Amino acid sequence: MPILSLPPNFTHKSTTIPIPFPFKPNLRLMGIQQPLDLTTSSLFLKSCIRTRNFQLGKLLHAKLIRSGIKLDAVILNSLITLYSKSGDWVAAKTIFDSMGHHHLRDLVSWSAIISCFTHNGMESQALLTFVQMLLMHEEYPNHFCFSAAIQACCNRDNAPTGEAIFGFVIKTGYFESDVCVGCALIDLFAKGFQDLESARKVFDKMPERNSVTWTLLITRYAQMGLHEDGIELFSRMLCCSFMPDRFTLSSVVSACAELGFISVGQQMHSWVIKLGLCMDVFIGCSLVDMYAKCATTEPMEDARKVFERMPNHNVMSWTAIITGYVQSGGGLDATAIELYCKMITKGDVLPNHFTYSSILKACGSLSSIEIGKQIHNQAVKSGLMSVNCVGNSLISMYARSGNMEDAQKAFEFLLEKNLVSYNAIMDGYAKQTSSDEAFKMFNKFKETQLEVDSFTFASLLSAAASLGAVGKGEEMHARLLKSGFHSNQRVCNALISMYSRCGDIEAAARVFNKMEERNVISWTSIIAGFAKHGLARGALGVFDQMLEAGVKPNEVTYIAVLSACSHAGLVDEGLKHFSSMYSEHKVTPKMEHYACVVDILGRSGSLEKAIDFIDSMPFEADALVWRTLLGACQVHGNTELGKLSAKMITELDPNDPSAYILLSNLYASKGQWEKVVKLRKTMKERNLVKEAGCSWIEAGNQAHKFYVGDTFHPRAHEIYKELDQLVIDIKRLGYLPDTDFVLHELDEKEKERYLVQHSEKIAVAFGLISVSKTKPIRVFKNLRVCGDCHTAMKYISVARGREIVVRDSNRFHHFKNGSCSCNDYW
Repeated sequence: MPILSLPPNFTHKSTTIPIPFPFKPNLRLMGIQQPLDLTTSSLFLKSCIRTRNFQLGKLLHAKLIRSGIKLDAVILNSLITLYSKSGDWVAAKTIFDSMGHHHLRDLVSWSAIISCFTHNGMESQALLTFVQMLLMHEEYPNHFCFSAAIQACCNRDNAPTGEAIFGFVIKTGYFESDVCVGCALIDLFAKGFQDLESARKVFDKMPERNSVTWTLLITRYAQMGLHEDGIELFSRMLCCSFMPDRFTLSSVVSACAELGFISVGQQMHSWVIKLGLCMDVFIGCSLVDMYAKCATTEPMEDARKVFERMPNHNVMSWTAIITGYVQSGGGLDATAIELYCKMITKGDVLPNHFTYSSILKACGSLSSIEIGKQIHNQAVKSGLMSVNCVGNSLISMYARSGNMEDAQKAFEFLLEKNLVSYNAIMDGYAKQTSSDEAFKMFNKFKETQLEVDSFTFASLLSAAASLGAVGKGEEMHARLLKSGFHSNQRVCNALISMYSRCGDIEAAARVFNKMEERNVISWTSIIAGFAKHGLARGALGVFDQMLEAGVKPNEVTYIAVLSACSHAGLVDEGLKHFSSMYSEHKVTPKMEHYACVVDILGRSGSLEKAIDFIDSMPFEADALVWRTLLGACQVHGNTELGKLSAKMITELDPNDPSAYILLSNLYASKGQWEKVVKLRKTMKERNLVKEAGCSWIEAGNQAHKFYVGDTFHPRAHEIYKELDQLVIDIKRLGYLPDTDFVLHELDEKEKERYLVQHSEKIAVAFGLISVSKTKPIRVFKNLRVCGDCHTAMKYISVARGREIVVRDSNRFHHFKNGSCSCNDYW
C-alpha cells in the first residue's frame, strides 16, 4: 500500500516528534504554565484547535518535546488535527507515521489523518489511507472515519468510490445514526455526481438534522442554480424551528439576487438585523450584491447604503460594491473606478484578482486606456497578472479600447489559456474589423483540447459578417450544427445577423423561421436585415408579427423599423411608427431615432420639413442628426442647407472630416471648384483625412480588397481585361458614363477613365472571373455606392446574366435583370 514518504532529514525519538522552531518561545507569557501533565495539555490543545489558535498549539508541542513526557494517543491525535487544520499536512503525517512504531494508532488517529488528506486537497491519498486502515484494523470505521472518506469522494473522479463507501455505511448503520455522515453523503451526490435529487433523498431520510444540515443543502441548491428550491427549503427550515446562521442567510440572499426576488431579499435583510449579523462582512457582501442586481429605484442606491453602514470593509466588501457598479451599467463605470481609487488609498486594502477583473471591465466600457494601463501595472506588481480572470479582463479591456496589439500581448502572457481567453481575443479581433485575425486565432484554438461554446460561434459569425465572408459564415454554420448549437438562441441570432449582413437575406429568414424560441434580439435582427435589403414591407410585416407574439420592442427595434421606412421612402409610415414609440410601447425616442426621422424626410426631398423637425426636438441636435441632413442635401443638391448643416457639424465636432467631405462633394457637383479647393486646404491644415473608398469580395474563402485604380492584385491583368470588355458590352446596351459623379476637375475623357476604375467596378470584374456562375457576386463597399456605378451594375447584370449584390455603408443593392432592389431610391 503506497504511503507518503517522510520529509528529508526526519528522525524521531521515543514517541515525540521534533518540530524545528526558528525562535525560543516564552511559553509562560503565552499562557502555558510549567510543568504540564497530559490531561492539561490535551485540554489546552483542543482549545487551540477550536479557536484556530494554531501557533499557540505549536508552541505547546515544542514545550512537550523538550519536557521529555511520553505522549499518549489522545495528545498525538490532537496534534495531527492541529497541524492538519493549519495546512501543514507533512507534520501531521509525520506524527501519524511515528504512532505506528509504538502501536498507538486507533480509529481516531486514522480518522484524523484521512480528514487531513481530504481537507488539504489530497483526496486520492485519503482514500488509499482509508483502504490501508481497513486492511490493518480489525474494527469497522466509525462515523468520523466514514465522513472523512466520503468527503474525499466529493468530486467527479472519486464519486464512484464514494458510492461503494455509501453501501458500506448502510451496512454498518451509520447513515441512520450520525448527522456528519449524512452531510458528507449530501455533498457526495451534490458535488460528486451533480445529482441534487439524490442529495435531497439523503436529506429527507436523515432521522436527525441540525442547522448545518439544512444550510448545507440550501447552499448546494444555490451553487447549482436551483435558487427557488433553496428558498423553499429555507422556509421549511424555519417551520421546523431551526435558526439560520450567517452561511444560511448568505446563500438565500444570493438566491434572491439571481432570481431578482427583491421582496424576499429584504425579508432576509430583516433576519440579518434580528440575528445581530449586520457587522458580518460575509453577509454584507451578499446583501450588496443582491441590492445591486435587484435595484428598484436608482441603480446601486440601496447597495451603497448597505456598504456604507458596514463598520469594517475588507477586499470582499470593496470588490462587491465595485462589481455592482460595473455590472449595473448605465454609465456607473466611472463611479466604480472612483471607489477603486478610494479602496487602495483611504481604505488601505489590497485588491484581489476579482477586484482587478471587475475594474478592468469598467475601463473597457469607458474605453479608458490610460487608467486601464495603470491598473495593468498594479496587477503586475501584485503578481496577479497570470490569474485567468485578470488576464481575460485585460484582453477584453484592450480590445474594447481598440488596442489589439496590447490585447494580443496580454493573451500571450497568460500561462494557462481557457475558453474565455480565446473568446475574448477572437471577439476583440471581430469587433475591431480584424476578422481575418479572428479566424487565425480560431485555427490556433482548434489545436487545444477546449470545447467551443455559444459565445465562440457568435464572435466568429460576427467576424464573418464584418468581412462579408459568407463562405466562412457557412463554414461556422456547419461546425455549430455538428456541435449541437443549432437551437441555441444566441447562436441563431448571430446567424441571422451574419447572413443578412453578408447579403443572403433568404438564408437569414430560414434561420429565423426555424427558431423554436425567439427573443427581442431575434425579431430585431431579422427586421434590421429586411430593412438593409430594402424589403421595407417585409420588415414592417415581421414587426407586426412580433407585436402579435407579445414581444415588447426596444430602442434598437425601432431604429430598424424607422430605417426600413427610410430606405423605401415610406414617409407617412415612418412618422406613424415614430409617434407610437412612446405612446404604445413606452420606448422613449433617443437621438438615433430623431436622426432616423430626419433621414426619412431628407431622403424624400422634404428638407425644409427636416429642418422644422430638428427645431422641434426636445434637446439640441447632435452631429449625427446634422450629418444625416447634410447627406440628404448632397443627394438633392441643396447647397444652402448643406452649408448650414456642415457649420453645425464643425461646431459640435471640429474633428469630424465627414462635414468637409460631404460639403466638398456638394460644391464639386455644382462645379464650384474654388470652394472645393478651400475646403480641402482647411482639412489639410486641421490634419483631417478622408477615408479611402474601397471594395472587397470573397472568393476562394478569401477576401480580396480593391481601391480606385488598383493594380496590385496578382490577377490585375485579367481583371482589367474583363473590365474593358464589360464597358464595351454595357455601352452597346445603352450605358452612358455619368461624369457628374467624378468630383475632380478633369477633362471628360479623364473623368470617364476615372469612373471605369472605381473600386466597386474592379471588384465586380474580379467576381465575374473568379466566382462560380451559380452564385451571386457579392461586393462590399465602405462608403456610399457611386451613382454611375449603380447604373453600370444594372447593365452588367443583363450583359453577363448574373445577380450582383452590393452592400455599401447604408444598405444592400440587389441587381438582377437590369433593375435594382432599391428602385433607385437610396
